[in-house]
Amino acid sequence: MLHALTWSLIEHLRNQVPEANDVVWVYDGVSLTGRTKPFLTVEQMTGNSESIAAGRLDYEDIFRFQVGLRSRNIGERSRLTDVVKDVLRQPNIPLYDTRIFPPTEEGVFVCDVKRVVPIQAETTEDETNRHRVYFDVEVTVYRRNADGLNFNQ
Repeated sequence: MLHALTWSLIEHLRNQVPEANDVVWVYDGVSLTGRTKPFLTVEQMTGNSESIAAGRLDYEDIFRFQVGLRSRNIGERSRLTDVVKDVLRQPNIPLYDTRIFPPTEEGVFVCDVKRVVPIQAETTEDETNRHRVYFDVEVTVYRRNADGLNFNQ
């Protein structure tokens, strides 16, 4: 589910934020240096799973992501922050089954934007990390362990 959600979120941002030159999946070893701004990043964060019913049949899985926006200047960052926030809050974001290639749409999900956090660059010479903001995003999936059903809220 984590891979499918990450891939689907990246595709959604690529399709809905045409101002962004790229959407980069951040993982160990990925470099952001030299990329053309504005661009977005998606990084998986720590999630959690909790049993929510007697008999341990029903579970709530919370998948957390940090979506980053890096822009050329503060005005662009301010404008695109609103665009990205609205795109992340859209209902019925397509969920793709990434177990097959090419991935096919198998449902929809919604994101909760928990926080929008602007970050200062550590030095003024650090062009890559200037004019950036991060969105803390959660996707909650409810699962029934007995029959494999999933639903998103």
